[in-house]
Amino acid sequence: MTSLRAKLVCLFFQLKPGIKRNVEKSYVRQTVKSFEEHYRETDARVPREKGIMAFHRMFMITGLALNKALEDSVQDQEERVEIVHDILWKGPMSKNISLVAFFIRRSRDPFSRFLQFLGPNNEWFFPCPPWEKEPVEIPNGVGWHQHKCPIKDFFENEGVLELTRAYGDMDMRIAAFLPDHVELKREKALCYGDGYCDFLYFKK
Repeated sequence: MTSLRAKLVCLFFQLKPGIKRNVEKSYVRQTVKSFEEHYRETDARVPREKGIMAFHRMFMITGLALNKALEDSVQDQEERVEIVHDILWKGPMSKNISLVAFFIRRSRDPFSRFLQFLGPNNEWFFPCPPWEKEPVEIPNGVGWHQHKCPIKDFFENEGVLELTRAYGDMDMRIAAFLPDHVELKREKALCYGDGYCDFLYFKK
């Protein structure tokens, strides 16, 4: 079952096309096989989750397994972080978010709808806890400081804290789907050693 799960994850996130984009042709098959092996290993030892946290768990294990699978073909860790981000972002995730953003742009209040559905203010997708969010007042916008992040904790425990950036960078890309309505400013992030992540969404 674990082996099948790894293959299904590979298909769901369309990892093979992303791997083909980022590694030499001679390494593609090896990288895909290595990903499945690392996914199975991590999946077997990481505690199970329920509800939406089960999805987050799967998504984090996917990034970790990708990072390990790329070690033979990409020596530099910073480059691997960028590649993992590219592979995860340019698959179904980007397409699905683009579709949601299409309808948000046509709503009466795109800014509020964005925060409700695509921002970390979405309590269903980012429940608190385990995310710990503290509201902060900003002019013409909505902001908060996030003091705890299970994604950061997961990668820190795995010894690759820097891989958290492959996930945090998606916040900027998601906000970019509504350039006429939303501007996200970030100055601090847990993955860079700061005490919190700041999410400052300004209404345009």
